[in-house]
Amino acid sequence: MTSARLLATLATLLLVGCNTPDIPSELAAVYVEAPNSASNSSRQELKLPVSGIVIPVLVRPLVLAEEILNTTPITSGESDLRQEFLLVQIDRRSATDVMNYTKEAIGRHFILVINDSAVGIMPIDAVITDGNLIFHVEKKGMSNTEAVMDISKRLNISALKLRKIMEAEKSR
Repeated sequence: MTSARLLATLATLLLVGCNTPDIPSELAAVYVEAPNSASNSSRQELKLPVSGIVIPVLVRPLVLAEEILNTTPITSGESDLRQEFLLVQIDRRSATDVMNYTKEAIGRHFILVINDSAVGIMPIDAVITDGNLIFHVEKKGMSNTEAVMDISKRLNISALKLRKIMEAEKSR
């Protein structure tokens, strides 16, 4: 499920060895819910860990780990139903891909995946033009707030490590 380009870069850096930044242990990606017309070979099912919701997604992610810039916990909802969500900010190229995709995908969902495990879901209610994706996340044994804080912290660490790796590769 991870980018072949990123895996090749990580493999090269492991072989070269010297002055290699830390390798991220968690790679995130954003997948899209598969349309009913998608063939069985182009789709797979992902299951959220707490709610047990099973979503068929396309096998190729729309947003790769190296395209995630930052995550931030946010609070949203009616005053008596406020809930924590994970804001995932993506780079400009991916934001364009998301905008183009969401023009035709209203009513479907984005799925946030970390290391092949679904951790979040986002309904596509409108065209997304700003590169900000807002996920409801869940993790077994954690409250909503704890899950958002934990996932945000871990993904930001991985995003920083990935940026260092990509910068190291550019400077070669």
